[in-house]
Amino acid sequence: MPLILSRLTDRYSQLDKRERSALALLACFFACLFFYFAIWSPADQFLRASEAELERQLSLVQYMRASEKEARASSKGAKQAPTGQSLLTVVSRAAQQAGIKPNRLQPEGSGAVSIWFDTVAFDALMRMLNKLQANRSIVVQQISLDREEQPGMVRARIVLRS
Repeated sequence: MPLILSRLTDRYSQLDKRERSALALLACFFACLFFYFAIWSPADQFLRASEAELERQLSLVQYMRASEKEARASSKGAKQAPTGQSLLTVVSRAAQQAGIKPNRLQPEGSGAVSIWFDTVAFDALMRMLNKLQANRSIVVQQISLDREEQPGMVRARIVLRS
């Protein structure tokens, strides 16, 4: 490496004064380009992306604060399964209303029920689960879906909890 460097300095010293000035100016130009593209531009892009992410997060916080009262009110007023009506009965009735027939319903301890469907329309199943969650506050604890050969049909095992 020192040999190459000494050759370059020898060639530089042999150059005319104007050529040395032009070469120094060109080296300065390339150093500025390197600084801009290797340091300044990536740092500026990171700063802009960070500012955009901050704005997005602040917007989300403002939205959440604005809708806090509404969310708290809706969580207090959520409909619960009527007393005296078991979770098994509620789920069975919801499946019947959705027009789907479970192959098996089984209680899972207190406050949970398992449902098996050999072949069921995916859309109808999701509508039933959404309705149970929205109207009765019954949530999906566990779900296992397998696609059937028929389009839109699935095999499902679901555990629901009130």
